[in-house]
Amino acid sequence: MIDSDIPFRGLLSIILRSHRVFVARELSSLKLTDAQVACLFRIHRQPGVTQDELSWFFQVDKGTIARITRRLEERGLIMRKQDPRNRRRYMLSLTAQGEELIPLIREVEDRWTDLLFENLTDEERDTLMELCRRLAEDAMKIRGVEDDRGR
Repeated sequence: MIDSDIPFRGLLSIILRSHRVFVARELSSLKLTDAQVACLFRIHRQPGVTQDELSWFFQVDKGTIARITRRLEERGLIMRKQDPRNRRRYMLSLTAQGEELIPLIREVEDRWTDLLFENLTDEERDTLMELCRRLAEDAMKIRGVEDDRGR
């Protein structure tokens, strides 16, 4: 049983660490890190995204994103195309091999969600998701990030 005095941040941390362990175990044959999976999904959702935009979105330094995308490119999961408007920037997209992974990863994510919510009613699940969306939006406001980039 989880202590009732664990702060909100601690509860979120427990959930996120448990998610990372679950996904790593379920996708161990793909040999992808949590950060690589997140980048694959973002590139899938927004083909043509740049490394700078990924850095901004995930709030991590550009060097970290550069290493992640380099490894994904070396594995043949993403490709870079020079931005015609700015030749120093590269737009990222998934290769066919990268696209093939998306349904597999999504299946694992759906299984995690189903397991996590199995003791909640549909109404509780919907309410929790709506509250979490609102909290995420408020957290971004507190952080001072407006989603004016359409991302």
